[in-house]
Amino acid sequence: KGRADKMEAVVSTQSTGIISRSTMLKFALLLSLLYCTSCSEYLLRLPEELSINNYLIIDPDFSQIQEELTVCTWLKKRLDQSRRGLPWFSYATTSDANSLLLKAALHVVLRGSRSFRMDFSTVIMRDEWYHFCFAWKAGSSVEYYINGVSVGLSGDIPTGRIPLGGKLVLGQEQDSVGGNFDANDLFAGDIYNLNIFSRALTLGDVTEMYYNGRCAELCRALSYEVALSWGEIVRRGELKGAASLEDAECNTWGAVVDFAEIIMNHLNRRPQ
Repeated sequence: KGRADKMEAVVSTQSTGIISRSTMLKFALLLSLLYCTSCSEYLLRLPEELSINNYLIIDPDFSQIQEELTVCTWLKKRLDQSRRGLPWFSYATTSDANSLLLKAALHVVLRGSRSFRMDFSTVIMRDEWYHFCFAWKAGSSVEYYINGVSVGLSGDIPTGRIPLGGKLVLGQEQDSVGGNFDANDLFAGDIYNLNIFSRALTLGDVTEMYYNGRCAELCRALSYEVALSWGEIVRRGELKGAASLEDAECNTWGAVVDFAEIIMNHLNRRPQ
């Protein structure tokens, strides 16, 4: 009942006159049933009480993605943090603590033939889900997408190969392999459905993923290109501190609400 009430609130308070409330509800329900038949059960929650002790760590196998990859996830920040860019993905090796560093603001870093820092300018609101994708092919292309839109990265396209043998941390920025965290450089909020793909996804791939919603399964073609899945991260990752796995709310009503919010955001961006 609570999810139904939220759905009604989303539709009634953001009515545009283009799609009626009843039509939106039926459409979102249909799509949620089509796409959310076997969703991942858990999200990673990093608490609002900021601490360098809260994170997930895993030993990944990046042998398939040294020269080409895409990292996609859903993020919801829970604090208006004005710190150093909200690091949600930190892969550190002995070659470089920032072998691959992805943040929700300010910049991303990739270590290839050298260290490449790429700045961007965007602001995300707290308590709202956002879809992030970082796509790279060595010496050819690099893109950072938020909600299916490229934010435009400054700097050179990284060349070379990402080093192997490192640690992957979600929610903190490593300044050395597996540690040396900074209390002013961390993420508080939820991370869900993070997958790493073995190729640089296209704009069409990313846009489809975003509009399908956070509770959707990957399309079959993309599922064959996953080098590290959210399911594997949840199974193998080690939780530290107060980091926890929580219900992802990908039941029918959760999917309905998420999809309705995506549609409303899209309609609100249309020219009047």
